[in-house]
Amino acid sequence: MEKGTKRLLIGMTLSAFLLGAPAMMTAKTAVPSTYTVEAGDSLWKISRTFNMTIDEIKSLNQLQHDFIYVGQILKLRNQVMSHTVQPGDTLWILSNQYGLTIEKLKNINQLTSDEIRPGQVLLLQEGDLPANNSGNTHSYVVQPNDSLWKISMQFNVTIDEIRSLNKLTNDTVWVGQKLLIPQGNGSSYSAPPAAPSPSPSRGDRESVTQWPAVTYTVLPGDTGSSIARRFGVAVHDLLRYNYMEPHEWFNAGEKIAISGYAPRLYTVTPGQHKAPAQVGTVVDWFLEGKYLLRRNDIFTVVDIETNKRFQVKMMGGYNHADVEPLTMQDTAIMREIFNQQWTWTPRAIVIFKDGMNIAGSLSGMPHSFNTIHNNGVTGHFDIYLLNSTAHGSASDVYIRQHHDMIQKAGGR
Repeated sequence: MEKGTKRLLIGMTLSAFLLGAPAMMTAKTAVPSTYTVEAGDSLWKISRTFNMTIDEIKSLNQLQHDFIYVGQILKLRNQVMSHTVQPGDTLWILSNQYGLTIEKLKNINQLTSDEIRPGQVLLLQEGDLPANNSGNTHSYVVQPNDSLWKISMQFNVTIDEIRSLNKLTNDTVWVGQKLLIPQGNGSSYSAPPAAPSPSPSRGDRESVTQWPAVTYTVLPGDTGSSIARRFGVAVHDLLRYNYMEPHEWFNAGEKIAISGYAPRLYTVTPGQHKAPAQVGTVVDWFLEGKYLLRRNDIFTVVDIETNKRFQVKMMGGYNHADVEPLTMQDTAIMREIFNQQWTWTPRAIVIFKDGMNIAGSLSGMPHSFNTIHNNGVTGHFDIYLLNSTAHGSASDVYIRQHHDMIQKAGGR
């Protein structure tokens, strides 16, 4: 064979090897369980990167829209924590499938060899299981529909005790996960029914007078999804138990219902009045008012003494309503009502929204942050309804002033 021909054949063979190398070397690449959103990312870009659909990502993360933000952690797959060995499986195949080393799989499952058999259940938890070096603990394998809350109730221990013992960084548990449980008093707990009776809705308007068996005080950073996972309930149920819409969110410090509907009264009805009035219905803030006045709502405020009217936008608040005048003209009317001098001393008002006239009390001191920047004032104002409280500390005299103004607005 000619020397040049040999060189050509060798070159062609080497090229074929290099071109084929990726296919030959690529095992089943494991999609990471989570991804942290970076600048310039979009759901479309992430879906293309990991060969997923946008709907798959939205479903895994319970997203209601396509908006994501830098630093957000997205789930890219359900974090299966166990695997039932199938015919043909080997530790090498599973290590590539789940992104673990063979040694890690062996350590997690306390295997002394590489031999596995069909039907064998292998744990896939990353990180060694905590050592059971105390006679005061026992192990538990997470079952379908379990949550830390359910497990803690079952063994009469606290969620924090389970988290601490197992070095968990959040409240998520997975089917097949092995947990160490501190010894409780041995009593068991049956979860309350998923839905109370009666089940109120905006249609039947049946009042609820008591909190359900399980409630929760929202912590900073909590979301509907994280709270639902903590207690093993559906996000949809959590929202409807608290009369909320999917686009709304919980406020830190707020008490919410978990196992049934939150207390709710119905003393006013949308559409019952055609125009703003100078007398309104006295409505309890926590039992009714906070469900009527929602974040981003725009409504009319009527000053009782002068009958002057202006519009405000509600920016939030869970102990009372935090509002901002909508325009510079609305701010000017407020200034007139308060005699051109901002003051904490409240005035009796009526809120007109959706055909309802509600008695309230408005303080005239702008404070803290604001969201409307072209309305002629910096900060927001407080509107109190019956039994509203301050976000922080407030004197009994100040709270009493609001109470008196609410009664005045109610014609009492």
